[in-house]
Amino acid sequence: MPTKKGKSQRKNKKFAQEKEPLMEVSPGFFRDGFVFEQVEDDKYAHGETEDLPEQYYLQGITYQPLDRCPWSLATKAENYGSTTELWRDVRQFIFDHLFLPDKELYDVLTAWVLATWIKEVWTVVPYIFFYGPVASGKTRGLEVLHRLSYRGILAANISGAAMFRSCEQWHPTLLLDETEIYSKETKSDVIGLLNSGYRRGQYAIRARQTENGTKLEVFDCFGFKALAGTRGLAQALESRSIMIRMIKARRPVKRLVDEKRATMLRNKLLEWRLNVLACENEPFECFERFLERVPNLDFADGRLIELYTCLLAVSNEGRDNILKHAKRTFEIRQFEEKATIEAELIEILSEHDLTDEKNVVLTKDIADIFNSERSEREKWKTTSIGWKLRGLGFIKIHTGQGNGWLIDRDRLDYLKQIYGITHPSPENVQKVQNVHVDLDEAFEKPTTCWICHEALPNDLKNCTTEEGKTCHLECYKKLKAGRAG
Repeated sequence: MPTKKGKSQRKNKKFAQEKEPLMEVSPGFFRDGFVFEQVEDDKYAHGETEDLPEQYYLQGITYQPLDRCPWSLATKAENYGSTTELWRDVRQFIFDHLFLPDKELYDVLTAWVLATWIKEVWTVVPYIFFYGPVASGKTRGLEVLHRLSYRGILAANISGAAMFRSCEQWHPTLLLDETEIYSKETKSDVIGLLNSGYRRGQYAIRARQTENGTKLEVFDCFGFKALAGTRGLAQALESRSIMIRMIKARRPVKRLVDEKRATMLRNKLLEWRLNVLACENEPFECFERFLERVPNLDFADGRLIELYTCLLAVSNEGRDNILKHAKRTFEIRQFEEKATIEAELIEILSEHDLTDEKNVVLTKDIADIFNSERSEREKWKTTSIGWKLRGLGFIKIHTGQGNGWLIDRDRLDYLKQIYGITHPSPENVQKVQNVHVDLDEAFEKPTTCWICHEALPNDLKNCTTEEGKTCHLECYKKLKAGRAG
């Protein structure tokens, strides 16, 4: 039977637990219409006011700022005038500090910076990938985004575990420099982080060994990310990224980042974040409102629409330039798809009557046509062609004359559309022609092929673009075939 003293101790302990306030360390968040953000001097901003509290009390919890933030902080929320003025200020800062190969990219990055400050609104976000040779401005690109983006963490040397935990706890804008220098283990973590971080609701799951056995940890890695490297990314990641092929600066840019100016812009961007989110109970409501501002992207596929939706949603003066860049990106991707080995095989199956009455085609017959215009060094083996056909979804068949493939006509028709071999309708032809006119007006045409150095056609038909350089489609096919061999 418990003593009177024991009952009293338990009662006092329970009373103390009820009275003890709940404390949580946080850099701030947006939830249920409340939005606040940590600023310098370990304080919080919750609007354009000089009253910056050292704690924030919300729904029974007292929040305290982080002791040390790994990103550049604002000092306070500061009036930005209008969204057009804010756009111009951010764009000018990027222009003064960074040389980009296309003028449209200044508006693309301006929109990207603004979009990071209301990341809670978006369901899909694009990555930025600065790609190019040494000393071409890739790291400077990350430095500029680091100063302007929401909770930008420049992670030149970070472990895989730290990346996952920082994304889970702080939801930053992650900036990864020289992606090819990571160790094999860390590189695998980087790829896992990127694959699971571009769409809301996808999670990275990792196993951790503890004293009690293996424990599974789930990380929310969703958020904006920018990368820089001298080598390309995996194809799946490139399709989720806006590729910026950097070249050495052709005009003077500031050698050092203007930190005072950057802080002023972060203050204005913070005020913009608070204004956009403060009256919203649910992020989805804000998303619907922004979505109304996005023009029709009927020329693009689903992945490209996802890349540019949030950028077009926050844009104002730069919208036309962003739209032009989206169209150009779509055209480049169409050219690259047509230049693949898969596209050539689909074209052979479409234009040559190789199948028998059972819709079976021999691998050797495909290989004869495929290799007919290739040199001995460029010729492909039937086994290599077979692997490509298997990847396209055709079924392998053994016949008395050798190995063959069952060609499903419906699948072939579908692949012809995917790889742009099917001739478009007159309406689509007109759309493509209109896109060509826009691009011709905006971009200077190359004159020679970078592979054979011969003249390119004026209309750039039967040409493709790789690594920012235009070449004949046939030259590129041969080059890729040689690399594959």
